[in-house]
Amino acid sequence: MNKGTELDVKVKFGLKSFIAVVAILLAVLLCVGALTFIIPAGSYTVYTTDESKIGQPFYEYTADQSLDKQIAIDSYRELSDAENSSRLPVWRWLTSPIEALVIGNNRSNVIMIIALLLVLGGTFKVLEESGGLVSFVRIIMLKLHARRFAAIWVITAVIMLLSAVFGLQEQLLILYPVFSMLCIALNWSRFTAISFVLIASGVGFTTAITNPWTIGTAAIAAGVRVTDGLWYRCIIFCVMFVVTSLFLTRLAKKDERQAKEKFAVEDFMMVSDEEHAEDIRKSKMIILLFSVALLSVVITTAIETLRSLGMVFMAVAFIAGTVIIGKKLLGTYNRMCLSFMGGVKEVLPSIAIILLAFGITYIAQRGNILHTIFHHFYNAVTNISPYFAVVLLYIFVLIVEFFIPSASAKAILIIPMLTLAPIESMSKTVIILTYLFADGYTNVLYPTCGTLLVGLGLADVSFAVWFKKTILFQLLLFVLSLAFLMFAVFIGL
Repeated sequence: MNKGTELDVKVKFGLKSFIAVVAILLAVLLCVGALTFIIPAGSYTVYTTDESKIGQPFYEYTADQSLDKQIAIDSYRELSDAENSSRLPVWRWLTSPIEALVIGNNRSNVIMIIALLLVLGGTFKVLEESGGLVSFVRIIMLKLHARRFAAIWVITAVIMLLSAVFGLQEQLLILYPVFSMLCIALNWSRFTAISFVLIASGVGFTTAITNPWTIGTAAIAAGVRVTDGLWYRCIIFCVMFVVTSLFLTRLAKKDERQAKEKFAVEDFMMVSDEEHAEDIRKSKMIILLFSVALLSVVITTAIETLRSLGMVFMAVAFIAGTVIIGKKLLGTYNRMCLSFMGGVKEVLPSIAIILLAFGITYIAQRGNILHTIFHHFYNAVTNISPYFAVVLLYIFVLIVEFFIPSASAKAILIIPMLTLAPIESMSKTVIILTYLFADGYTNVLYPTCGTLLVGLGLADVSFAVWFKKTILFQLLLFVLSLAFLMFAVFIGL
C-alpha cells in the first residue's frame, strides 16, 4: 500500500493522556476524601421489608441494589465520630481503589468492566494485525464516502437508540477502533472518532426511552410505570438526536478543513478483485462477531435476572468469536494467542483508571455524607416554586452523580428520597426526568466517569482538550434539559 494509504490505529493508552487522567482522578479522590471530614456525616432511619438489612451501615445501604427500602423523612440526625466508624482515615484514601476491588460492595461491577475492556483490547489487536479492520473499513468506505455526512446521522441514531432503549454505554467502546480507522480514512480526527461513541451514547443513555438502568430502575423505586411520560421522553430524544447529529457533523467538517496531511482515500479503496473478495470475507466475519456480541447484551438486558451479567456475556461472546475467526484470519492459534495477549497488554492502564474512579465512590459512600446533602436539599425545597425546586433538584442529583456514577445504584438511593420532598405541583414523572438528565449528561463530562476516561485514554485525547471542545455543547444540553423540565412542570406532566 502506498504512503498515505495506510491506516495506523492502535487501541492503547497514550502515555501523556494516561498520566493526565490519573492526576485528575487522584486530585478528585483527595478532594472527596477531604469532604468526608468537612461535610457532617448524617443518616436517616431506613425502613426495609428485609429484616436482615435493618441497622446496616449507610455505606452498605448506598451500594445495596435491592428496592425494598425507604427512609423516615423526619429521622435525620448527624452522626458522631464514634458512630461514623466506616469513614476512611486519610492513609486509606490511597488504598481505596484496591479496597473497592477486593471488599467493596460494587466489586463485581469493577471486575466485569475490567475483564470486558481487557477482552476488547485483545480482540481488536487480533482484528488489527490480521488486516480484518482495514478490510471492514474499506468495504464501508466504498458505500459511504460520497454520503459520509448523511451517514453521521444514521450512525448517531443507531448508537443513541442502543443506549436509550437497552442502556448500552461502556459496552459501545467496542466500536471505537472501527470509528477510529474510519475517521482516519475520511480525514477526520481521533477526537471525532471517540465523540461518535461517547457523545452519541451519552446523550442516548440520558434521553432514556426504556433504558433499564435508569428509567427502569427509577420507575420501580418511585412506584410508577416505565411508560409514564414516555411520549414526552420520545420528543426529547428526537430533539437531542438532531442537536447531537449537528454537533458531530460540525466536528467532521471542521476536521476536513483543518487536515494537514490528506489521507489518500481513492488509493486506499483501489484494490484488485481478489483483494476485494478477501475484504468481503473478512468483513462478514467481523460483522458476525459484532452482531453476536451486541445481541448477547440486548438479550441479557431484556431478561431482568440476567441484566447485571450483560458485560460477562459480551466478554464471553468476544472470546469465543475471537478464537474462531482469529484462527482463520491469522492462520494459527499460536499467532492468534500472541496477538490477543499483546492487545491485553496495551489496555492494561485502563485498570488503574477504573479502580481510581471506583475508589472515589467507595470513599464517598463510607463517609456517610450523602444523606446530609439530601437533608439540606429537602429543607431548601420546602414551600418554594416548583420551577425553582426543579433547578435545585437538578443540582442535587448533579452533586450525587459526582460521588456515585452508577445510574442504577443512584436511582435506588435517591429516587425514594426525592419522591418524599415537599414540592407542590411536581409529579414523580418530572422528578424521574430530572434524575435522568442530571445522571446521564455528566457521563461525558465528569472525571469520575470511568467510561469517559477509558474512552479518552484509548483515543489519546486529554481530558482538558475534551472539556474545551465539548463544554459549549454540554452547556447547550443543560439549557435544553432545563427548558424541557420547566415545560413539563408547566403542563403538569
